Amino acid sequence: MPPSHVYVKRNPVHPYTYNNPDDLPFIQWKYVKISTAYSMYTSKQIGWERAKRSEYEDWCTKMKKFKEEL
Repeated sequence: MPPSHVYVKRNPVHPYTYNNPDDLPFIQWKYVKISTAYSMYTSKQIGWERAKRSEYEDWCTKMKKFKEEL
């Protein structure tokens, strides 16, 4: 059975790039219905793309380390 909800992500600072450590706090995540996700990444809302749960979990881990270093 296909998932009913998925993660989407975007980087408003540098669209479609996620490996720059300086952009880490700016990356936006949403957990939305799959139909909403499709609309988000096919509309003119620049930057939204589908993401994996593992990518989100990895980002959370990196953000935790980032906050501890402040």
